[in-house]
Formats: sequence, structure tokens, C-alpha cells
Amino acid sequence: MPPKSAEESKRRLVEATIEVMTSDGISAVSARSVSQRAGLAQGLVFYHFGSVTDLVAQACVTATRDRVELHRERFEQARSYGDLVQLARDVQEAERGAGHVSVLGQALVMAQADPGIGRAARDALLLWREPLSGVASRLIVKGSPFEGVLDPEAFTDLLMAAFIGFELTDPVRTEADSDRSFDAVAAMARALDGLGPVARRAVSGTLRRTRSR
Repeated sequence: MPPKSAEESKRRLVEATIEVMTSDGISAVSARSVSQRAGLAQGLVFYHFGSVTDLVAQACVTATRDRVELHRERFEQARSYGDLVQLARDVQEAERGAGHVSVLGQALVMAQADPGIGRAARDALLLWREPLSGVASRLIVKGSPFEGVLDPEAFTDLLMAAFIGFELTDPVRTEADSDRSFDAVAAMARALDGLGPVARRAVSGTLRRTRSR
């Protein structure tokens, strides 16, 4: 069916690119493969995006934005370390098999050789960083064991690396491996959430002394 507008044409091409990358890998992406998947003329790839590389870059950002928005409400609801761990587990289960994270993973590999893809991959990572920054700011507050020890921005970087890392390595881990990892981290999260005021001050003091050495 012919597109009704330029925006619909662009959307179909981006969606087709994501589908090709998910099913066949980034090496299979070409103007021909994408246009055939989208049911559009091959020339529209260059008319709308200029190059296949720019189309791949847009697909990377679009796929990531869609996944972040899908989970945004859960990010906004996270108020404890236990919530954070459960969120990570739920996101991984939701993403498993969806394939969209593999789009970002492939873009990260290509980023080493292609500056354009590198910029897109960075933009995609920042999409994950924004909601995680909100979680970090709610956890590193007055009275937290990490108050004055762990900078919220640094904590956000660690969270982003953990979230993306879990997703990208999922294909090489079994479900039992993932469960074991999450169970261990969940136990630590429950311990942190369960600390009383005195224990929190003691942990914070110990961490500060260790940091100053």
C-alpha cells in the first residue's frame, strides 16, 4: 500500500530496518532489503535519509526510545533498591526475545568504525540514562548509606551500564544464570532497604573513611 505521507514512508522504512536488524543482523541491512520489507521504492531510503547509515542510526534511536517509553512508568515508580532490582528483572524479561536491544548492541559494535552510528548509539544510551537518573536521585538522598559517598551522576552511569549490560549479554546467559544473579542482588537490595538510621550512618561513615584513604 502506498504511503499516505512522507512521515508514514519514513516510519515504515525505520520499522523495516529494525525488523531486518532484529531478524537478520545489521550486515543484512541495505536499501534493497529495507525497501522490500517496507513495501516501498528503494529510492525513498536515500530521499528521506540520505544514506543507509543514517537510516540505521535513526532505527537505533527509534528502537531504543520505544523500549524506554514502554518502561518509563516503572522507572518513575521505583523508590527503593528493591524496586530497582525488580525493575531490572522485569525489563529483562520483557525485552527477552523482543530483539530491540540487539539493535542497540549492533549499533554499539558499528560505532567503533562509523562516527555517525557512534553518535546515534550515544543518543540511544542517553535515552536510557534519563529515567535512570531519576531513580538515582531518589535513592541517593539525605539519610542514604551512600549520601556524600556516591555521586548521583556516577550512580546513574553505573545503573545504565548494568541495565544495558544485562540486556546485551542475555543471549549468552541461561535463564537460570539470570535468576541467580538477580536473586543475589535482590538480597543485597533488601538488606540496604532494611537498614535503620543508626546502621545507615555506620555504613555511610565506613564508606567515607574507606574513600578518603
